[in-house]
Amino acid sequence: MRHALRNGRGHFARAGSDGAILPAAGAQASVERAEVPALKPVITTTPPVQVAWSAAREDAFFRELSEVCNVNAAARAAGFPDSRPAYNRKERGGAFRARWDGAVAEGYARLELEMLERARFGENRRADQGCSGEKQRAIPTSLALSLLKMHQARAKAAPSAVAPTARPMRGQSIRDEMEKRFREISQRLTERG
Repeated sequence: MRHALRNGRGHFARAGSDGAILPAAGAQASVERAEVPALKPVITTTPPVQVAWSAAREDAFFRELSEVCNVNAAARAAGFPDSRPAYNRKERGGAFRARWDGAVAEGYARLELEMLERARFGENRRADQGCSGEKQRAIPTSLALSLLKMHQARAKAAPSAVAPTARPMRGQSIRDEMEKRFREISQRLTERG
């Protein structure tokens, strides 16, 4: 690498291939070769922060995961810097994995309910209209639709190995009621037309 440097007399000097500074053409030959110290990279390693799972952290993680279906956001809600501990725990634990799958399914059900409410009430509805929460309302429609599309494709490709739980998902009764009302509205519109 060549660097343009001025020597003591105002002439430019050049660096040789070994890093030593050489006199520039036309400069006096009395200029001594100066060694350029080699820079060594400074590598600082900080050990990763070890945060242990607890029942409270798990509850916070799954509560957030069932709200937004975002593993990174759920990990942050549980107090982890990133999602790595969650994915590691999912791979090791069957109960954790089953709870994960249930939370993801619930999150997508909530997102689907939000899309139904947007279709019914519009995007800028009043806060008291509909049953979905602020977090679902904050998701842009285009993102929500693409997430639902990807989830549907994934669900068709690999059916869940987890047995369905006996307890219905939170929001399932609301979703069923919404679908029933949409069918009634559709039927009335069909009868009129």
